[in-house]
Amino acid sequence: MQRGFTLIELMIVVAIVGILAAIAYPSYRDSVMRSNRSDALTTLSSLSAAQERFYTRSAPASYAADFRDLLGTAYAVGTTQITSNEGLYTITLANTGCNTTVGGVTVYSCFTLTAQPATGRGQVDDSTCWNIVQTQIGKSSANKGGTANAAGTCW
Repeated sequence: MQRGFTLIELMIVVAIVGILAAIAYPSYRDSVMRSNRSDALTTLSSLSAAQERFYTRSAPASYAADFRDLLGTAYAVGTTQITSNEGLYTITLANTGCNTTVGGVTVYSCFTLTAQPATGRGQVDDSTCWNIVQTQIGKSSANKGGTANAAGTCW
């Protein structure tokens, strides 16, 4: 009596493992990308709350124009792009089209915070939620092609 496996038995096992891996890996990767979106969501939510605090404390009422105004002296004047808490996203602040001058001071009545996957990080493959956006009036997102997602897709 011989002990061991035949070549055909080993080939069957390898085929079964390959099929299971082909099914499991994409699901795993999708799950990791969805969970990594929380980095963008928490960063955008905290920055939005900071914008609202800035708005209520400034006179005349205005949203912050850059991250130095919003987060303090750790950032240079005019800094409008930072990385998210875990470094998976690049966060951009914009106030375009909603500024006026009151008593020689520029006042911003809106803000847009945009999170995009940081270059060289795994989230670059997340084509479903390429742009995650929060403004003073709400949240939205868009896929890599620029098409808007249904409400709540990324949030």
